[in-house]
Parts: sequence; C-alpha cells; structure tokens
Amino acid sequence: MDQGRARSTALLMLGLLTLLAMSPFAAGSQTMGDAEKMDAALEEALWSADANARLPVILQYISPVTADDRSSLARLGATVEGEAPLVHGLLVEASPLAVRHISTYDRIHYAELDRPLEFFYLPTAWGGAPTGDVGALMQETVHVVDATDAWHRVVVQPDGSIAYDTDLGFTEWDGDGTAIVDLDTGVDAGHPDYDYLEPWTGEKTLYSAKYSPNGWVETRNSDTSSGHGTHVGGTIAGNGDASAGRRAGVAKGGQLVALGTGDGASIFAAEQGLEWTYEHSRPEANEYHIRVVSNSWGTDGDYDPQGVIATLTDMLTFDHGVAVIFAASNSGGSGAECSGDLRTNVYANTPSAISVAALTHDGTAVTSFSSRGCMDQQHTWPDVGAPGRDIWATAPRGTAIDASTRTQGDLYYMAISGTSMATPHVGGIAGLLLDVAPSLGVADYHRDDHDEGSSLVGGEGAAAYGQFEDWD
Repeated sequence: MDQGRARSTALLMLGLLTLLAMSPFAAGSQTMGDAEKMDAALEEALWSADANARLPVILQYISPVTADDRSSLARLGATVEGEAPLVHGLLVEASPLAVRHISTYDRIHYAELDRPLEFFYLPTAWGGAPTGDVGALMQETVHVVDATDAWHRVVVQPDGSIAYDTDLGFTEWDGDGTAIVDLDTGVDAGHPDYDYLEPWTGEKTLYSAKYSPNGWVETRNSDTSSGHGTHVGGTIAGNGDASAGRRAGVAKGGQLVALGTGDGASIFAAEQGLEWTYEHSRPEANEYHIRVVSNSWGTDGDYDPQGVIATLTDMLTFDHGVAVIFAASNSGGSGAECSGDLRTNVYANTPSAISVAALTHDGTAVTSFSSRGCMDQQHTWPDVGAPGRDIWATAPRGTAIDASTRTQGDLYYMAISGTSMATPHVGGIAGLLLDVAPSLGVADYHRDDHDEGSSLVGGEGAAAYGQFEDWD
C-alpha cells in the first residue's frame, strides 16, 4: 500500500471514530441509561421489553422543550405523541435503546413509563355487590359525613340578617359557587342530576369533555363505556333531581366540571386533565371558580416526587389553592406491607394531596378492602375516611358498570363500592368548606381535614394506626 493510500485510510478511520464518538449511541455506559432519571416502572420495562418494542414514555425537561430537543429525539427514531407544557414535558414513543440514551441527555430531568391507571371501585366479581338493603339511600352517607348539617344551617350575612333564596327559603351552605373537577372516566351529563345544556339550565355541570390526542372535546356524554366517573360525579355534587332530592350528592348545590380520560386511562391522560385544571384555576382567570379536583384513580406504590402527577398536585395545591384529593386504593393489607409491597395509591402518598380511605356504609369502621399503607411510614396512611361501601349515586346509560348493576332495579342510580366511592364524598366536603369560607388556603383545609377530634389517623405511631377498626 503506497503512502498516500495509507494516509487516506487512516483519515477515513479517524473520521469514522469521530462520528461514532459524536453519536448518541457512542458510549457503552450510555446503553444502560441513567437510572436516577427513571421511575421504577420504566426501569423494569426497559429490562423486559423486546428490542423492537416501542415504549410510551413521559419526558420532563429541565426547561421548556426546544426545537433542538425535538431534533435529538427524531435522530433516535422517537416520535412525539403529546405535549405537557406545564411540566416541560413530552409524551414520546421510542425503542428501549433510544429511551436509555435519551435518559442520559443533560436536558432531561425525569422519564417515566406511561402506563394504564386503575379506577378504585370493586366489580361485583370482587365483592363489590351491595351487601345490605339495596334500598339504602344516598342521604344516609351524606348524613354520615355531616353534609346535611351544613345544608340546614342558615346563612347569616355580615349585617346580621339571614340570607334567603328567591323562593323565600333559607339559603343553604350547599357548595353553590364552588366548582369541583371530576377527573375520571367522564360523566353522562344527560342524566337529570347533572343539569347540563338544553333542555336544562346548565347551572350544575359547567363543562363536560373527553380527552383525545388532539385535546379536550366538549360532549354531553364523556363517559361512554365505563360509568365509573358518572357515579363519582353524582356523589360529589349531583342535584338529586331524578329522585326528588333523595339521592343528592354531598355538595348538592355546587358546580361540576367533568373531564373524561377514557376507560383505558394512562398517566399521561390524567396529567393532561390536571394541566387543564391548572390552566382553568388560575386566580386571575378562574372562569368556573374551580377549587377542588377529585381523583378516584391511580396505581399502588410509594411517593415519587419527580413524577408528573405529583408535580402537578403540588402546583395546583400551592400555586392556586386547589384541594387535590386522591383515593387511597382498594388493596387492603394489614399495615405490614412496606417497601416493595406498599399497597397505597402512589399519588395519594403525595404530601400535598388529601388521601381518602373507604369506611363502611355507616362510617363506623374502615372497610377490609381499603388500603392502610405502611404502619411505620405515616405519609402512606390515608388522611381521612368517608363511606365507600354500598354507595348509591348516579348511574350512566349503556356502560359496563350500568349493565352489572341493572338488576338493582333503579334506572337512574346504582350502588357500588370502593375507595373511588369514598373520595368524592371528601371532594364534596371540600366544596362545602370553600362555600362557607372561600378564602380558605391550603394550610386551612388541610388542618380542618385533620381535626384531632374526628380524624381517623391522629397521634403518632402504632397507637394512631390502631384506630382502624376493620382489619381482615
């Protein structure tokens, strides 16, 4: 080989080595990814997924996403499926190898697997059928949580006079003027108790929409196949029109915003619902007067402060003073389940959230299915409890839950169980609190929900934990 050819070959090899070094696939250490920037579910998926699989991943960047960020993703074959601007985020689909490399980028703050969420009600096959008299009424549980006491208190105005409605009846503390977001499978707002659009006045349900990849689409029925969200919304603020008021919700005069993530809801769809809630609860532009968001969904696990749901929970709570309420989960347990087997909803474990356990129908004990958390980790304990067994509330039309409960003999209402059913009681209570005292801030309603005289969990350590009465 002559000297010129040898020199050309050497330069070619040097160029190839330089290109390889510049490639995002260059360093062998990068092929493992940066585990410190990944949630546990993503790490597990990366180890088990086929090399040709496409994984849905929620990426959070350290600052707003740029054109260069998008170009970097494209070079790795990743496709952008959605955007989450409040958390500088993107939903992408990419191969396991590409995800590992993306996690090593300096611009990446966190990456988590976009996985399905669970709605915390008990199907009939799992013991969710009514256990007692199917004629039990919703008013039993609104009485248990003392909502009726609030309704029946007269409103005394600053000048000492008593407030009356236009029909000369006493004005009630019933949640009127406070909007509560039901972030769930949606709501069948054609039900008489939801008073949405024509032929009704539209004073109950202010907005009903279903999530799509192209954004939120307003629709009267955003709960087309599950029925879970329709039942939850009725407990929050149904007006009871279809039962002459007998099965009204806790904040029966309050307003409702129904956001349907669909039956196969994922973390990203829920994140989009919380982003919508944040944007529409800004103090300077809160058209609906949103102060509460009720969430009867999640997945078991420990608090993840970097996840998008925890991040938005904190933002809603501290930036806008919105009470963010989560179901504790239906995984039961003895309290001994801790690291590796924690049985409470990961999002309910967020310190700024209000976590709700399910009580028996009469509110005297915690149900056997309600998650307790870890006895030695107080942040995993439910904050409050409300009835979650045999809860009657609004029934949707033509859905899976509707079909399973049709034998109960009521066309407008159905009885189901779960921490999903307990959570909207607390959502309604928060609405009543904010109706009475709209200036309440975060510290105020957290303190009121933890009042030592009635709290399920008070004091410290195992002594407080022992107040749970219904252990299986």
